[in-house]
Amino acid sequence: MKKKFLALALSLAMVLTLAACGGGNDPAPADDGDAGTGDGGGAGESYKVGLVILSGDHGFTGESVRHAEMQAEAVMEQYDNLEVVVKSCGEAADQITEIENLIAAGDIDAIMLWPTEGEALRSAAQTVVDAGIKLVVYDRLIENFDGLEGQMMGDNFSIGREMGEYLTTYFADSEKVNYLRFVGDSSTVTSQRSGGMDEVIDAAKFNQINETFVTDWSTEKAQEQMENWLNAHTNEEIESLDLIVTHDDEIVDGLMNALEAYSGSATLNVKLITSVGGREDTMQKFENSSLDVKFITWFFAPSFIRECVDFTVESAMGLPFSGTALEENGIYLIPSFSIGNAGEAHYDFDQYRASSEYEVRYSIGNF
Repeated sequence: MKKKFLALALSLAMVLTLAACGGGNDPAPADDGDAGTGDGGGAGESYKVGLVILSGDHGFTGESVRHAEMQAEAVMEQYDNLEVVVKSCGEAADQITEIENLIAAGDIDAIMLWPTEGEALRSAAQTVVDAGIKLVVYDRLIENFDGLEGQMMGDNFSIGREMGEYLTTYFADSEKVNYLRFVGDSSTVTSQRSGGMDEVIDAAKFNQINETFVTDWSTEKAQEQMENWLNAHTNEEIESLDLIVTHDDEIVDGLMNALEAYSGSATLNVKLITSVGGREDTMQKFENSSLDVKFITWFFAPSFIRECVDFTVESAMGLPFSGTALEENGIYLIPSFSIGNAGEAHYDFDQYRASSEYEVRYSIGNF
């Protein structure tokens, strides 16, 4: 993955103009003549791929959109008989409309779908398969669905399991660990990350002292939830908090804002915050914080979407899969690693910043 993503990042010189839901212009169609086909693909044939993905102008989704645009441009430069159109949608209804439009055009060979939520797109996904169009689903599963070329995502269950193993070692000398948990939503991403961790930790030792907070992946909402919890609990309860478990670095940013602004009389004794991401801004939060709290996160980058774009294009063109994801029961899982300043991570902050994974993640610039 390192060499492949680095080579792509260094070769990209252009950015594809995004075709937003209900407007915008698609990339110019590929030449249907006898043009060459780069590294492969049927000579004399042309191919068209649609990417129906989430929308976003900031954060993980915004960065993912940018990476998808750049990878679409890169593969069209590689294959001059290929057209890739990108449709970015904020709502399930908009994604359904874009899928219907792509099917109605009659010239689409494959669709990559990053659903707002898997179940909401089940019927639309079925229409793709029924139309004989190859379908790849990214990140959020449509469970128990037949006829896909494959589903691709970060290895969320392994991330959760590794998080649980890390916590077991980190708190090995503690008799009881009180913790709060902040997740993004109710999708398979959340259930897999929580399930992997819960399968590993000792439930008699690790005591979740509040119902799980659902943040909608929002920094602001997480901050408000943390502030409300601090304001609603006694000094003894606040001081008993050892650990905060989260599923995203942007959630962590909000929690740190609340913890650093706390002005109550209780002493904060949080020793560790866990997360998923690998964001530069979040690492800097901990480097510049006056709080004595450590941080570990698992690499889950917006750049992951590049591999799924490649997979969809290769499926459309009948080429073998060239990526690094490992296939398991029809699901392609992109491997991860840990980054932290608490010791025993795969990378500390500076090692991660010097890595090819970091370079590719931030190849989109200051976004």
